[in-house]
Amino acid sequence: MATFSIPPSNRSFLSNNKFEFVLKRIPNFAFFVQSVNLPSLTLQSTSINTPFTAVSLPGNQIVFNQLSLTFIVDEDMQSWYELYNWIYQLGNPNSFDKTGTLTGEPGMEDNTYSDATLFIKTNSNNPNMQIQFYDVYPTELGEMTFSSTEGQEFITSSVVFNYTSYDATKI
Repeated sequence: MATFSIPPSNRSFLSNNKFEFVLKRIPNFAFFVQSVNLPSLTLQSTSINTPFTAVSLPGNQIVFNQLSLTFIVDEDMQSWYELYNWIYQLGNPNSFDKTGTLTGEPGMEDNTYSDATLFIKTNSNNPNMQIQFYDVYPTELGEMTFSSTEGQEFITSSVVFNYTSYDATKI
């Protein structure tokens, strides 16, 4: 059994509730986010045939999985409605114009895409890592269940985003 001669410099474990998610297009959304996944990424590989066996080599493409969030829906349903409008404008079911009123101009509120940032914090609640997502757009807005038979709980919904890539940076 191997022993480590150099102990780790930080023996604190990462807490699952020390994060902040900021969506540039909907800044107030950050307050309502309850959970967010840090999506996995997969490096595609290629196989080279030899006379004896197929050898796997690292490829040059990375596949980024979807970004999923759960959020509390506020009484005015503002965050949900902004996400709904964004998806509705992207799909525009009433017209052949599939971008609707979205301009596609970077930095504008009616842009097709938005950037997003996931801040992962230390146990002291200080930002430690920044995950920057590029060209984020929603692909699925989850259901909400209204019920008069269950106890009074806050309603949550979920949203799934696609994006082009993400960068992880130590702060």
